[in-house]
Amino acid sequence: MLHHLRQQKVRIFLSMSLAILLIVLSACGNGKTDSSGNGSESSSGKITLSFWNGFTGPDGELLQQIVNDYNEANKGKVEIKMDVMPWAQLNQKLPVAISTDTAPSFVAVIGGAATPFIQNGSFQNISDFFDTTGANRDDYVNGALELGAKDGQPYLLPMQMNGLYLFWNKQMFKDAGLDPDKAPATLQELADYAEKLTDPSKNQYGLGLPVSGVAPYYASLIIGNGGSVVDDATRTSTLYSPENLETFSWLQDLVVNKKVSPVGSSSADLEKMMQSGQMAMYMNGPWMVPALQSGSIDFGIALPPAGSATQFTQLDGIGFGVPKGTSEAEKAAVYDFINYWNSPEIAKKWSISNGFPPYLKSVVEDPEVKSNPIISTMADMGDAAGPFLQGLISADRINNEVLLLLIEAVENGANVEESLKKASDTIDELLKSEQ
Repeated sequence: MLHHLRQQKVRIFLSMSLAILLIVLSACGNGKTDSSGNGSESSSGKITLSFWNGFTGPDGELLQQIVNDYNEANKGKVEIKMDVMPWAQLNQKLPVAISTDTAPSFVAVIGGAATPFIQNGSFQNISDFFDTTGANRDDYVNGALELGAKDGQPYLLPMQMNGLYLFWNKQMFKDAGLDPDKAPATLQELADYAEKLTDPSKNQYGLGLPVSGVAPYYASLIIGNGGSVVDDATRTSTLYSPENLETFSWLQDLVVNKKVSPVGSSSADLEKMMQSGQMAMYMNGPWMVPALQSGSIDFGIALPPAGSATQFTQLDGIGFGVPKGTSEAEKAAVYDFINYWNSPEIAKKWSISNGFPPYLKSVVEDPEVKSNPIISTMADMGDAAGPFLQGLISADRINNEVLLLLIEAVENGANVEESLKKASDTIDELLKSEQ
């Protein structure tokens, strides 16, 4: 009963806040009325918001339901119209739309893809969100507000967050004499377990180390062992270092000598092996969960093991951004929707339905969330989570054209030090455009 009353108070507060905001800001809002699909403000004061996103799968249906509920609750005041397209198409269309003042009122964008828009001023600084809405900044877990931040100021607000995790096959652990309920705690243990779990006679591998189509799992290895890739202050490569030489030599030994992972495999290949019970351990994101569940694999999930220096998991996700052409009146309505989205009720619904970890402390501590072993484990990232190559326009190229190619060369037996030096020089060339 108390929970129901609290929810009612939250809804009343949000509705009153929106009404006040729209009255105050409508006078200074220029109200776009373009027919190309961006937002508009009618003579009656109703705000129509256009919202671009890439949720083309089943999660898009849930998003549409949440938007519909919001529209119904704000009938006559605000209406959100969604335009859903593949993420790659969204990233292509958005720059043109912003430059021609036909951009949506707000957009959901993957963190790394937002970097160019943030760096060139195409997205608005939205640091006033908390003062404007009264939202509790302290309710966000460590690192959540770093997504899309520049010089300590937010240009994205979280919509969906994730880390990278270690998945393991419990039955394969049992068969190898390992505790099926205990993940390797260190990278050295990870190597020891991988060796024990590898059985060439069964075409069985202990650990998946892909070279393409994968989230940057290697950040856990590099940073965990005290290495880095780029110096944020000087925008120069730090890849060629004793720490990284040790890490990549360790990785080469695992693949070339101990043969714990198939050489040169893509993430799609290794995910299939994990689903079929041929792969014992693999680092991936929350999207791995339904794949393993569909294959009836009894699996465990944990943060990546700690290295010699620290424990690290890359924090990534999708955030809400507001293009520079969005009017003040529209922006006020966008803020209200984001505040609604980040209410405990909606954040919990999205997390449990989609299997992604919540980033609000109030949701992390929710009894229903805490009783879900998978979601609660993913949510409990503590101080281990952080961004990787954040704020670099060349981040995707560094990941895909340098680091993954480096791993591929190392797995094929190339000289580690020479490969590391060559990769570091390539990163420096890419970084010249950002200095």
